[in-house]
Amino acid sequence: MKLWDRRTIAGKLMSLNLQVTGTALLLAYLAFLAYDLYTLRNDLISSLTTEAGIVGENSITALVFDDQQAAQSTLSALNHSPDIRWAVIERADGSVFARYPLGGDTATDLKATLTPRQTLAYWAKGTNILLGRRIVFHGRDLGSVYLLAETSELARRARQFGLLSALILVLCSVIAVSATSTIRHLITDPLTELAGTAQVVSREKDYSIRAPLPKSSDELAFLVESFNGMLEQIQERDRALEESRNALEQRVKERTAELTEANQELEAFSYSVAHDLRGPLQHIANIAFLLQNSGDAGLSDEHRMLIEKMATGTEGMAVLIDDLLNLSSATTAPLRRTAIDMSLMAESILERLQADDPARRAQWTVIKGARVIADEGLMHIVLENLLRNAWKYTSKVDVAEIEFGFSEEEAGTVYFVRDNGAGFNPRYADRLFRPFQRLHSQSEFPGTGIGLATALRIVTRHGGKIWADGQVDRGAAFCFTLPYVVEG
Repeated sequence: MKLWDRRTIAGKLMSLNLQVTGTALLLAYLAFLAYDLYTLRNDLISSLTTEAGIVGENSITALVFDDQQAAQSTLSALNHSPDIRWAVIERADGSVFARYPLGGDTATDLKATLTPRQTLAYWAKGTNILLGRRIVFHGRDLGSVYLLAETSELARRARQFGLLSALILVLCSVIAVSATSTIRHLITDPLTELAGTAQVVSREKDYSIRAPLPKSSDELAFLVESFNGMLEQIQERDRALEESRNALEQRVKERTAELTEANQELEAFSYSVAHDLRGPLQHIANIAFLLQNSGDAGLSDEHRMLIEKMATGTEGMAVLIDDLLNLSSATTAPLRRTAIDMSLMAESILERLQADDPARRAQWTVIKGARVIADEGLMHIVLENLLRNAWKYTSKVDVAEIEFGFSEEEAGTVYFVRDNGAGFNPRYADRLFRPFQRLHSQSEFPGTGIGLATALRIVTRHGGKIWADGQVDRGAAFCFTLPYVVEG
């Protein structure tokens, strides 16, 4: 981990320490510097005031007797004061009486003077201080003395403070780096190890990993213990879920095997029964046909009605047997996928239905190009059931309209059989595909209730879906999808 990376906790601690330390040192430096400069300034002003007082007292006699040499001698004593750059003694009328150093042009530097009511005043002149003091003797204004002192000592003190503060800042920075390194080992190292453990657990989904406990007994140790405890709970939960899943999978396998065996036995039994019933039922149908066409005038009307019922019953039983065999083959027959043209298949089925009932007024439409890869025999059963249902449930309208086609949707190609027949209540649409579940009475529209269930099984075996839309007396549409479509 990089100590100076501000994205890390160690980097943030380092930055915080340096900011706090630097700010505190800067404020302390400014405070001490301001106090020291203020003190030095006051001391300098006090010293200048004393110097001006001495010069003024010593110049009274020279001013009274107009002894410029004596006044010049008094100012010469200022050479023992290194801070004073120049000095001047003025008469009461403002003319220069004496100056220091002798020959210096001090009159041009004297930009501020005492007012008539002032006896003492000072002015800041750049980095220098100008002080003026009036010379008074027995109430008489003899003149004024002006001293100009430089503040080099203040600049020197400021430089000393700056250097000292810089040294202290460097020292504190070294201490901060050392302290942050120690803090990193005490605080951030356990956090880094904890974060690393969390990343490994998240990436590998291995909840048996544990974060190492820190040596200290503080909040970090409590955090790591809590994290390890959480991993332990997750591991126990996963272990319990794994055991439950294994047990459930075993039960599902056993139950599936039992159901598969029972279903196979049931399918075999249904097929056997349906197949074995064909022979006796055909005999009964033949007998009914002979009786109906015997021309024996000895049969009464009641006998003929009973023979008619027997013929109708055997015909319905034959249809039921065929439907049961189709339902059985839809589940058990192996799939033999080939490229088939469902449009041609639908035309053939509709032409046969029209031929069987030529009196029906029907308009049917088949959209060309519905080509898929599927089991031809099973898909024929699907279209036979859907189109026969459309033909049946449009028997009570004046002109039947039946359409087979397909459309391209987001989910893929959707095939449909649409009619304008009796329709159904959409609330009960899920019952349409259950065996022996019918939404219309036998007297309205006869049927076995097996055809749509057979279509559902066949489409599902092919990997597709089938559903129905409709409204009562507004027709119905049965749609289905198939996964393999022949392009072009």
